[in-house]
Amino acid sequence: MRSWCSGLVALAIGLCVCAVPASAQPRQVRLGLVVGNNSGNDSTRRLRYAEEEVGRLADLLRSTGDFEDVVALRGASRGDIEKGLVQVRQKLQAAKAAGNQTLFLFYYSGHGDNEALELGSERLPLRDLRSYLEQLTAADVRVAFVDACQSGALTGVKGGKRAPGYEVRLADPGQVKGMAIVTSSTANEFSQESDDLGGSFFSQNIMAGLRGAADTSHDGQVTLSEVYQFAFNRTLANTAASLVGGQHPTYDYRMAGAGEVVLTRTRPRDARLAFAREAGATYTVFEKGRGDVIAEISSSAGDDLYLSVPAGDYRIVRRTMGKISERTLALASGSVTPVESAGMVEVAQGNPRSKGGVLDLRSSLGAYVGVSTSVVPGSPAFLGTATVSYAYNFHWAALRARASIASFDSQQDVYHSSLLRVGASVDFLAPLLNTPYLAIQLGPSVGVPMLRQQDMNGLISNSFGFAYGGAAVFSTRLYARTYLTLNLDGGGEVFRLDGERVHRAAGSALLGGVVAF
Repeated sequence: MRSWCSGLVALAIGLCVCAVPASAQPRQVRLGLVVGNNSGNDSTRRLRYAEEEVGRLADLLRSTGDFEDVVALRGASRGDIEKGLVQVRQKLQAAKAAGNQTLFLFYYSGHGDNEALELGSERLPLRDLRSYLEQLTAADVRVAFVDACQSGALTGVKGGKRAPGYEVRLADPGQVKGMAIVTSSTANEFSQESDDLGGSFFSQNIMAGLRGAADTSHDGQVTLSEVYQFAFNRTLANTAASLVGGQHPTYDYRMAGAGEVVLTRTRPRDARLAFAREAGATYTVFEKGRGDVIAEISSSAGDDLYLSVPAGDYRIVRRTMGKISERTLALASGSVTPVESAGMVEVAQGNPRSKGGVLDLRSSLGAYVGVSTSVVPGSPAFLGTATVSYAYNFHWAALRARASIASFDSQQDVYHSSLLRVGASVDFLAPLLNTPYLAIQLGPSVGVPMLRQQDMNGLISNSFGFAYGGAAVFSTRLYARTYLTLNLDGGGEVFRLDGERVHRAAGSALLGGVVAF
């Protein structure tokens, strides 16, 4: 009898529990504060995309991250950030008082150093920022991303090596509590922007990861650990060839509990781009119309990669070594569209783009220094040479004009002369290779050298000649529209020396900078 009654009581309790409405269960309230500032202490180093990209990030968190409120501050001062944090704390406290779990995400993109964030002429010390985050105790989970130079000082990581991948799986409501900080670089590294991506490498990779590119488990959810690993790999790959140096994103986490901090989820209304398994291809996805870069994805021969985007029209650019192709796709809500090389149309590599990964070498001015071979007997074998240039890119080729100068002495037997060698040349350069990191141009070159000779008796004579040969130009982007360029050329020169016509082999190796416009 007692057993039968106990069973009825247990059944009644179970029915009561099941009858509790879902709304009575604790939920996770998510709030975000994203800050972008293009200005730093040095007005000449103004960024181009920090304020724009945090606006896109805010939209992404609202649409795919279940964030109830994301405040975006553009061009913010220290006071604006502190005021925003106070307002966030009040909202978090109200959510906790209502019995909810809470998550807060902070994001900063802008200038900084290993001591502070630069907010125009103001500075927000990293130690103060960390203190603000630690004091937000009303947030069960606090996640901070800082995209600024030397931001690794916030996590204590100084060297340029990869932080170990953590195994603590950090976000189901009620399972994890604590704080995690992810930075774009170590305490000794610079963070970099990209004209091709229309934003910083780190922030663009974070957003691509949140759209699904980081979802290695293929469960439709993107976790904090997945985003970090994706951002680390892609940011280092993007910046490895830069002379500024590669960026190594870092993290510091202090979490308790078990579970996963899920930052975004794929929505049924989203369209999904599924990338084919292959090696050596990079895909850049543009929002057609506005032209914004949605993401840049490097293909994988062993993994299935996808990207979730709102329904609409998109332009997909595929790049491999020496080849660029593209196509436009109209994506319907809830659709899955494979992205493959088949059906793509090849485009000319010399076609300059402000975005999309092709080096933008249209009109440009350059200045070079280096050495050239001497064509005058009795002079040094190699002469110090300075050169300036102007080039215009016609999409399929470039036309470049150069002017160079070298001053040297020549001594033959009892004759001693001082010489000034000035040359003007024109190069016709065709693109051999054009990738996000390296452009190679080759072509013929012709010119008119002038040799001004003054002998030991003070007699001055001028001689004009004809130069011919070929030129090879290697260019890599340093920052924005500034490029480092190596120029190699070789051929021959015909001119008059000491009253006689001579024919000499000639060549030069010059290193310099080029500014495109």
